Amino acid sequence: MIRLPYRIRQLCNNLTAGPLTEAERAEIAEHLTVAERDLFFRFTYADQQHSYCVFHTLREAGYNHPDLLTAALLHDVGKIRQPLSVWDRTVIVIGSRLFPGQARNWGRGPLDSWRRPFVVRAQHPAWGAEMASAVGSRPRVVEMIRRHQEQVVGDDEIDRLLIILQWADDQN
Repeated sequence: MIRLPYRIRQLCNNLTAGPLTEAERAEIAEHLTVAERDLFFRFTYADQQHSYCVFHTLREAGYNHPDLLTAALLHDVGKIRQPLSVWDRTVIVIGSRLFPGQARNWGRGPLDSWRRPFVVRAQHPAWGAEMASAVGSRPRVVEMIRRHQEQVVGDDEIDRLLIILQWADDQN
C-alpha cells in the first residue's frame, strides 16, 4: 500500500532539503568517527536530512545504543556511490507498487540502463556496508547497514537492533 500523505511529505522533503544546522552537525559529530562523518557529509542534503531524522526518531524514543545510532546515520550511505534524484525515487515507489516482483528483478539488472534506480535501491545496503567497513566502522554497524532492508526473522541482539532501525526508518 502506498501511504500517500507519507509519500507526499517525503517528496516535499526531497525537493526542499538544505544543509543541516550547526547544532545538528555537532550532534552527528558526537556519534561518528571522522572517517564516518566524511562519508555522511557526502550524502545529498535530502539523504543527510533523512538519516538525521531516523537518528533523531531513535533518540526521541529513548534508544541510545551507540551502534544503532551510528547505523541510523549511515544506513543509506551506499547511495552516495550512485545518487538518486527525486524522480528516480518516484520511479522506485511507483514501480515497486505496481510491479513488486518485477521491481525486485530489475534490482539485479545493470547500472547503465533504465533499471538503475532499482539497482541502487537493491544494492545500496551492500555498497554501504563495504564503504563503512573500509573506513573502520564497528562490525555490528557494518552488519546493520548491510541488512537494513532485509526482513528480520532472528532473535539475537543484532536482529532486535535491526527491527528498531527499520521502525525508525519507516517513520521517516
